[in-house]
Amino acid sequence: MQFLKLSTELITDTNITSNEFRIYSYLLSLYNEEKKCSYPSIDVISERLNISISTVKRSIKRLAELGYIVIEKRKGLAGNFNIYKKLKHIISNIVTKKKAPKVGVDSNGEKPIDGQISVEEALQEIEETTIEINSIDNNSNVRLARSVTNIDNSGFAKKVISLADKELVRAAIKDFKNKRGKTPTFLVKLLIDQYYKNGLNLSRSLINLLKKDYLVL
Repeated sequence: MQFLKLSTELITDTNITSNEFRIYSYLLSLYNEEKKCSYPSIDVISERLNISISTVKRSIKRLAELGYIVIEKRKGLAGNFNIYKKLKHIISNIVTKKKAPKVGVDSNGEKPIDGQISVEEALQEIEETTIEINSIDNNSNVRLARSVTNIDNSGFAKKVISLADKELVRAAIKDFKNKRGKTPTFLVKLLIDQYYKNGLNLSRSLINLLKKDYLVL
């Protein structure tokens, strides 16, 4: 179960209708602290809140006019979509934590300096990496992707697909079949579009993989 902090100012606001309040609250609930925006598609908002598409469009326009949100148009490979910035009533949930340094013993039995890891930890990381490579090849998402593209030619694409939401992978594959591009990396781009269209946040692992070349926000 997820919870959302709402300001008293918003709850008692008489300038917006009940539908506008629900839509705005939904955008607040999907706000991405790192990217400073929300980005669910109109269709997703309509489906999740059981509000007609025409009412969603009209309400979003009204919220922008009131200064509650700023709408920015974006173009994706699977179609155009909006992102919503500068949400007026956002309440930050960021909590800063200090990362404790790793402490172990080096090969001479001496205590390492801050941030250094022990030999045992290093060997464990190598072992986990080997297991990970083997599991990716048998990942159900990767097996789905093999039906439409030679994903084994791209270790990067296999890694991304293996970490993604299965339903979004299925949707990306469906789009992929109707597009001209047939490379594994093109499938990755369509997958990212699916995350944006559905207003879903990418996991930290996916962000680390994609941030160099594929994230547009």
